[in-house]
Amino acid sequence: MPTIALVGDLFLQQPLPEPSALAGVGPVLRSADIAFGNLEAPVSTVGAPTEKWINMRMSPDLLDDVKRLGFNLLTLANNHLFDYGEAAFFDTLRHLDDSELRYVGAGADLDAAWRAQIIELAGTRVAFLGAASTLGPGSAATADRPGVAPVHIAESYHIDPAASLEQPGSAPYVHTRAWKDDLQRACQAVADARANAEFVIVAMHWGVPPAWRPRFQDGLADYQVEVGHALVEAGADLIVGAHPHSLQEVEVYRGKPIFYSLGNFVFHHNRGPMRETPVSRHSPYTLNIKRRNRNWSETIILLAEVAEGAVHCKLLPALLDDEGNPQLLQGDEARAVIERLAVLSPKAALHYHDGMGYLVQGGVRSENQSRS
Repeated sequence: MPTIALVGDLFLQQPLPEPSALAGVGPVLRSADIAFGNLEAPVSTVGAPTEKWINMRMSPDLLDDVKRLGFNLLTLANNHLFDYGEAAFFDTLRHLDDSELRYVGAGADLDAAWRAQIIELAGTRVAFLGAASTLGPGSAATADRPGVAPVHIAESYHIDPAASLEQPGSAPYVHTRAWKDDLQRACQAVADARANAEFVIVAMHWGVPPAWRPRFQDGLADYQVEVGHALVEAGADLIVGAHPHSLQEVEVYRGKPIFYSLGNFVFHHNRGPMRETPVSRHSPYTLNIKRRNRNWSETIILLAEVAEGAVHCKLLPALLDDEGNPQLLQGDEARAVIERLAVLSPKAALHYHDGMGYLVQGGVRSENQSRS
């Protein structure tokens, strides 16, 4: 039975520790037929920082660590891929090609960015796609421009006059919708992949990190549900999300799992420009984010087993250590992560058993589920 290991954000700034220090996660990833994650930065030493709040990049030397950990497929669709411009973007593609690391979600033009990787696993063809709704300046691919596969989002703001009188200075409610033509293009890419494969897996870079959400609007942005449902209706069998740097809810829609955010997986402290760019110096935001808080550090390895016309999902809980490297959890700590995720997930049935979470296909949880 083919197994695909899926994780969230990968951002390395230093070599990974010896294999013995990652003895839990390494064998899990290397034993899977495909290990798939989001490469959260360009891999290059060329280019200059673009005008944005945070700029990130990785040394090409660290790709060996990515491969050693077990990864053989990456999505590049995210808000940091163009942090050092077009030169670093193409340099990244060259380094990935040289390292024989396959990728989706970005390319020399829109068609290339939306091109699926179709991989045959034990006689079953599985298609992988990547896309982003979190778009750095100039990073969206077009017919004649390189970039990531985009699903742009429109925002509108609801201000309640009565509430503002009583609570002046309150944040407005933010409504979000996907651009119609972008969503149609995304659905067509899924349909095209479905025509050539038995299973389709889509990695989405989307959502809002906890530090950026008002308390009364905690959880998913409107567009995430809109886009996720549309992709399932177009033929996606599994959707996995990243970007919020924390776990978000799981939903089963029309029998297909949507993991809205898998959280960080390897995430080291950024050594590049951060909060001292021309943009950030003049921004109104003053965030004090504790980089190693629990939200930031809890993660899961999603093990998707492809068999008999369905994807069966197991969840391995892990926690990032002080360096930002993942360690598998056991016992009560593992149970606590799965139970917290179950509380976040009213439209899915999750339960815990013997160090692992399980997604019950075909329904939502009852009052007695998500505990064992």
